[in-house]
Amino acid sequence: MSIHITVGAASHRSKMNVGLCLVITFIEVVYAGNCSYWQRFDRQVTLDNVMAREYSWRTQALLHQETCIGLCARDELCTALTYHNGTCSMYRSSLTSSGESVPGSKHFIKAGALPDPDPCPVSLGYTSVVSPRLCYKITPEGGSSWILTSLCQSEGGRLVVLNSQEKQEFMASLQRHDDVPGTLWVGMQRLENNVFTWLDGSTYVWKWGSNQPSEKADQICVKLYHGELSNRRCTQGSRAVCEIPL
Repeated sequence: MSIHITVGAASHRSKMNVGLCLVITFIEVVYAGNCSYWQRFDRQVTLDNVMAREYSWRTQALLHQETCIGLCARDELCTALTYHNGTCSMYRSSLTSSGESVPGSKHFIKAGALPDPDPCPVSLGYTSVVSPRLCYKITPEGGSSWILTSLCQSEGGRLVVLNSQEKQEFMASLQRHDDVPGTLWVGMQRLENNVFTWLDGSTYVWKWGSNQPSEKADQICVKLYHGELSNRRCTQGSRAVCEIPL
């Protein structure tokens, strides 16, 4: 059974109604108080009492569940949330189960926030992100850039192309999580004309690391090193980020 949560923001016409209007209910649609609009959330029953596999991009502690839901409702980038023991975690992505039990946790998806049907192959371990619009996964095993390039291609994807500030910042935010490697292969190489080029042919780089790129002839592949780009030998072992181009 789905639980439907309707959240409305107060009308700007009245200073008396600047507070958040919120109603939690078991019926499908409810308008919350004297509000100008509403937002529905669908509770994901299959994820209750387990941990979400995706990585949160914003976490706040010491909040009530209603406040947590309201923050997500008002944030255009928030697609889902989890709530556990006063901690509110918000996501730009879909939610799937990590399989780890967390008694008392609750998970909600903002209705209509992600494409339906979603083009991202979640069954292959990819995460669907709304902003930047992205299908990605971090490979479970490490290897050379060439080996992991082949792995991504076998799933219909490629090593991730970070040719915008938004995409690089998003991937850098993942590397701030303790269980995400600080070095990850990405889809860029130095070509014969000595220009570093992404797999889609673009060349824009938002942020190289200090003293990068190196001019060493054997360092033609590129890693995301703690949020910044760094060229390395392609034979080095690291995990990688695959993406399905959208």
